Amino acid sequence: MSYYRPLHLGGLISSILLISLLLGACSEKTAGLEMREGVAAYFPEGEGKYNVLVVSFDALRSDSLGTYGYSRPTSPNIDAFASRALVFENAYSSAQSTPTSFASAWTGKLPFRVFRGWNLNDTDTLAANFSAAGYKTVGYTDNQQLMTERGFAVGFDDYLLLESGDDEELMELSLRWLEDNHKQQFFGWFHFLSPHTPYEYREMATQFYQADYEGRFEKTTNGKFEIHNEEELKRVRDLYDGEVYYADSLFQQLMQQLQRLGIDKNTIVVLTSDHGEEFMDHGGIQHDTVYEEVIRIPMIIYHPAMIKAGRTDLPYSNVDLFKTLLSLVGIPTEKITDGVNLLKPVPVQRPVIITAMTSKDKRQFGMIVENHKYHLDCRPEFAERLYDLETDAGEKNDISLDHPEVLAHLFTTLELIAGGDPCEVMQAAVAGKNVASDLSEEQLERLKSLGYIQ
Repeated sequence: MSYYRPLHLGGLISSILLISLLLGACSEKTAGLEMREGVAAYFPEGEGKYNVLVVSFDALRSDSLGTYGYSRPTSPNIDAFASRALVFENAYSSAQSTPTSFASAWTGKLPFRVFRGWNLNDTDTLAANFSAAGYKTVGYTDNQQLMTERGFAVGFDDYLLLESGDDEELMELSLRWLEDNHKQQFFGWFHFLSPHTPYEYREMATQFYQADYEGRFEKTTNGKFEIHNEEELKRVRDLYDGEVYYADSLFQQLMQQLQRLGIDKNTIVVLTSDHGEEFMDHGGIQHDTVYEEVIRIPMIIYHPAMIKAGRTDLPYSNVDLFKTLLSLVGIPTEKITDGVNLLKPVPVQRPVIITAMTSKDKRQFGMIVENHKYHLDCRPEFAERLYDLETDAGEKNDISLDHPEVLAHLFTTLELIAGGDPCEVMQAAVAGKNVASDLSEEQLERLKSLGYIQ
């Protein structure tokens, strides 16, 4: 028996139609859907001669970087890189935690479809597709959540989980791998724990710290901590900014290695993160919600043969990484995914789905459709919220009581995408059970016709 909202699937109006009516979007129509151009104009037609390197930093919120508008000089190297690349200004993670986020990035599917019982249950990964196309594949990380036993090594010829959690050691190993393998065509992923907690005092970043600080966060926050006052909050953010500055220096080391090895001219580089971080924006810290500060991430793609650099406000979710990267190098795939190929036209009202399903006591969804942001709390108790991101980017003013019809329709859309009651689907996935999101052929066709999946 459902203890959440009742199912409405039998009486669905076409979700694209209802959202168009609610949000009033206006653009060119293709095949009955309102479409907008993808980002193909920035890149050459997909060719197989390029390496692909994904560099990611844990808990790096996008607005902590200069290229995303931050006023402190935390990211000079990333900013310089971004100036000759394509920057996605509206980039989101599909989840607020590391394993669920990368489960989506590597499969192109939402976490509740592929991350069950804390395991990645899909072997048709991005790395596996590159490997099948003849690429040497490598994945190096020092985040213990991404263990081989959970399925994250699938498709990688070389996979290393560094137990020390030492980014310096991970960098040495990554540079060495590039040195030893740069004459082969490769797909690589290097994921560094910084700027994730504990935020450490970095000697290289003293310009970000108050010199006479004597509080309890003098040298580190430790992994778990609480903030009791504004002084502590400022110190914690200063330490985080120092970690971002440190991460920026790590990124530069990789870029310099590509240059030294002479492969910078044939390597596509992606700079991204798994999720952001909260600093009391909504009364909490770290990353346990679906608010913007937690699920907005940097997404920057550099191609050696870029037609032009630039910026795009095209919404990106990391479920889009799968098909977009394969398309960039001309690898075909017939896999049906929640993510889309962003080189092609994209439905204007395509929902961006976010999940929070790894906390013991919380189960949450977020969904963005143009300027509307919908929150669905399944646990600890059922609740819904609605925000207008155009006028309320900080998600401070819940307008759900003023727009119950919008709320109902957005729930129905989420229900359609999930393949059942969203809360029950998520709970079953957490428990490792076979869930309703194993969609029938009829459901798949419906979602494809609405532009929700490809």
